[in-house]
Amino acid sequence: MEVDTAPGAAGFWRRSAAFLVDCLVLGMAGALAGWALLDVFVRMGGYGRLFGFFVALTYFGVMNSVLCKGQTLGKRLLGVRVAGKDDALLALPQSLLRYSVLGVPFFLNGAQFDRDVLLSPLQYVLTLLIFGGTLSILYLYLFNRRGRRSLHDLVVGSSVVTAQTPLAAVRPVPVWRVHLVVVAVLMIAAAAVPAFTGQLAQSDYFKDLLAAHEAVSAEPGVQSARVVHNTVFGTPNVESVVAQVNLSERRIDDKALAEHLARVVLANDKKAAAMSAIHVTLVYGYDLGIASSWRSMGYQFAPKALAAAGESDAAARSRK
Repeated sequence: MEVDTAPGAAGFWRRSAAFLVDCLVLGMAGALAGWALLDVFVRMGGYGRLFGFFVALTYFGVMNSVLCKGQTLGKRLLGVRVAGKDDALLALPQSLLRYSVLGVPFFLNGAQFDRDVLLSPLQYVLTLLIFGGTLSILYLYLFNRRGRRSLHDLVVGSSVVTAQTPLAAVRPVPVWRVHLVVVAVLMIAAAAVPAFTGQLAQSDYFKDLLAAHEAVSAEPGVQSARVVHNTVFGTPNVESVVAQVNLSERRIDDKALAEHLARVVLANDKKAAAMSAIHVTLVYGYDLGIASSWRSMGYQFAPKALAAAGESDAAARSRK
């Protein structure tokens, strides 16, 4: 039977509040940087989250180390700190590693990857890090009540304790074996996910979506795109294609561009012609992970009208 807490361990709510304060600090810093460097961050595209990761890594890595007495601004405000083992605070390399274990799954989640990467063996590593890492961290943080030591704490042997706790009194408590078994199961399940999603991607249904996604993504000025089928259940069901397109230029009010992209979807997704509408949302903005800003405008097109207009244009060209 596991004990509730280790001596001096910071409580769940105090530790969570400290992390929330730190997230707000980073979020405000990211928002100010975004206000000043909007176009720069937009041009960075998917690398924006990499930039955000290094900002967060520097903040948490330095401040949770011995250089700042194991306290970020949030921890200082809430009266907690990160302690290492052997009666010492974390050295800078240990603190950087500790945050890397915590931050890598978060910043990878939502990052942009090429289709070749997602269909390569690297996808197993990505799902292991993103889903296995995230679920393991959350599980241990919620259910490992023996000091609330999560995966990033276990890797470097750290503990989060109250600021009044003497370092000599900090003794990391071993994790209950059942928790380690659950973490192992989560990791194995996460690593196995691509084996199932890979089969779905090869089905006819998803082949059309992948073809439309690749065609839209290849258009000039498009940084990234997401193309999905949407169904509104009713009598009868209403099906549509939804394309969200991130642009590298400020052209969200360009209806002609949106119509062109809708035609690209129609030409590459065989099921689109039978659907009620093609929704195209043009987006201009950035995502740093620590902060994001988006401006968007949506457009709706009828597949039959697009097809008829295309046939008329083709007939006019043939007469010339």
